[in-house]
Amino acid sequence: MPVGGWDTAPACIQHGVAPGDVYTPYAKCADFFTFGPGSTVGTLADGVSTSYWILTGLGIVVMCLALIGWVVLENRKLIAQAEHLRQVGLSRDLRDVGISSADTADSG
Repeated sequence: MPVGGWDTAPACIQHGVAPGDVYTPYAKCADFFTFGPGSTVGTLADGVSTSYWILTGLGIVVMCLALIGWVVLENRKLIAQAEHLRQVGLSRDLRDVGISSADTADSG
């Protein structure tokens, strides 16, 4: 039964197989995901619609942006912590262990 009126099963799924047989309905499917079409076995992307590639591309872009955002956030936190340590007088201790102010300066 389609959920919400949408038939989300990819066309490669075989219907009418014996109950309890887990593999057979999906034997002709190479891959599929919810709300997206699947491809056929032995092909790179035959049967895959443009929306599949758009969704994959958007996922890659969002992942890269999230990674860049996380790196920028952590860099700001490290710079703020280094400035705090300088203000409370711990910078001399940091120089003793080989950390210079150039290592903590904002390079951006």
